[in-house]
Amino acid sequence: MNRHMASSIASTTLLSGLIWWILSDGALESWIIGVPAILLIVGWSLSQQNSFQSLPRFFGLLEFVPYFLWESLRGGIDVARLALAPSTSINPCFISFDLQLPKGPAQRVFINTVSLLPGTLSADLLGEQLIVHRLRGASDGDQDLRECERRVARMYGLTLTDADPGQSSAGALRP
Repeated sequence: MNRHMASSIASTTLLSGLIWWILSDGALESWIIGVPAILLIVGWSLSQQNSFQSLPRFFGLLEFVPYFLWESLRGGIDVARLALAPSTSINPCFISFDLQLPKGPAQRVFINTVSLLPGTLSADLLGEQLIVHRLRGASDGDQDLRECERRVARMYGLTLTDADPGQSSAGALRP
């Protein structure tokens, strides 16, 4: 077993254990069911690996979680502000975003995380392009999406192929 595999097993075990602890309110007796459930999750995760892509790395996951929580909070506040202050201008549109992550777990994590970024929602996947609904148009480009994709790639120990994030085909598509 290599270091990357050991790190992936550790991150899956710790994350599953944390989720179990939260769901069970830390009840000690719940671990009778929790430990076998966690072992099943780890075993299932290992069986789902592709030869080119593995589970998240432990330190990558530790780095990603604060980013994920912060962006989720920002996204919730942003949408609540838009809902409660109808005078706030919105300019909804769809953009096409060229994916750099390979198909598999990392790409799925990215696509689902996009919906938690402020003012964005993953709407469709067309080949290697993610269609994203934005509440405020495409004036800011796709830097928030590129940053999210870069962080997901680091969490999985992947290197993105496109060195220039300005080369995305992000452009406004009207509904």
